[in-house]
Amino acid sequence: MQFRFLEVENKYLLDEVFAFRYKILKKSDIYKDYFLETDFDDYKEYDKFDPFAIHFAALNQDSEVCATVRLIHNCPLGYPTENDMEFNNTLFERDKLGEMSRIFVDAKYRNIKTTKIIVEELKKLLYYKMMDLGIEYTYGALEPRFVRLLKMYNMNYEIIGKKQFQGKMGLRFPCILYTKRLGEDNPEFIKERIK
Repeated sequence: MQFRFLEVENKYLLDEVFAFRYKILKKSDIYKDYFLETDFDDYKEYDKFDPFAIHFAALNQDSEVCATVRLIHNCPLGYPTENDMEFNNTLFERDKLGEMSRIFVDAKYRNIKTTKIIVEELKKLLYYKMMDLGIEYTYGALEPRFVRLLKMYNMNYEIIGKKQFQGKMGLRFPCILYTKRLGEDNPEFIKERIK
């Protein structure tokens, strides 16, 4: 299976990312309340944070989007996790903060081997971008089972508040991921960056 991993830099591909996100979210019962409240007439899912995000995608051999993630940074609207959840957000310096969200993999690639390949490569792109931007920590509003899954992929988010509803997106934990720890847990990223 051949994939390409990239930062999304044109409107056409960004629209494909939004269409992919719509497809993934629409198929899940977890997000039914979100779709009841928000009408996506163009079959693309996006929100007010997307203009302040750097988007990443995995493309399959047919150049179709098969996985996505976004990194929100320097957002004047705040961040989804802190806007919708209760926890102590005074611990983090604003100019060193970001949020990772909309982490989706197409169902047909969700198996142990292929998902690992996809997550590893997207995680590497995210780590390099966080280092370039001086982002020391990133929020995440994560379902309990997703926290465990990401730990399997050496993305060791720390839970920083109680389980609660994040708007219409379901029950989640507010979490934080430290960039330094991400590098320490994935030392091959640092070695590859030095080359």
